Amino acid sequence: MPEEQPSHFGQGDPEDDFQPPDLCPLRSLAEREELADARARLADGLGHPLPAGDSNAPLALDVAVALTEAGFTLHNCAPRHPQYRLGGVCLLPIPSSHNPDGQGGIAVSWTTHNLLAMDWDRGRERQGTQDAMNRALAAVLKALGYQVEPFGTGGASLVTEPRRGGPPKGRGMRVSRGRR
Repeated sequence: MPEEQPSHFGQGDPEDDFQPPDLCPLRSLAEREELADARARLADGLGHPLPAGDSNAPLALDVAVALTEAGFTLHNCAPRHPQYRLGGVCLLPIPSSHNPDGQGGIAVSWTTHNLLAMDWDRGRERQGTQDAMNRALAAVLKALGYQVEPFGTGGASLVTEPRRGGPPKGRGMRVSRGRR
């Protein structure tokens, strides 16, 4: 009769199953791939790479990384960018001088793929998707610990402060020069 296996997942000592996973290899891969891509997509209001010295750069970087880790893809918001058509989360640093409320931060909104956005026969679908995704983004940002306020008339949110407690330990928040 074969020996009965323990009723826990994994192999070896049951105590090993209760250890947190080693995320270093995954974090290293993500830093080189997804998170680097997210940082490279950050742009100012004119579609130029966000300068490292911009006062909103640290908050924009943190929001970009947090949303990427949550599974979202950042939108290339500059209309001249070849991947602009794909849609995704649009992050736009807003200086306090450009907001009627006088508060700066990072505007966060959803952009649909051009196939939906430009199809005149699907206007209701586009608007419904836009509204639902903007509400979902606001909820996700709150769940991630950010201070979020409504921004503008299109359903965007304004992240005004870093998340409570700051970014998780072990996350590199280097400002990337991006792709030029």
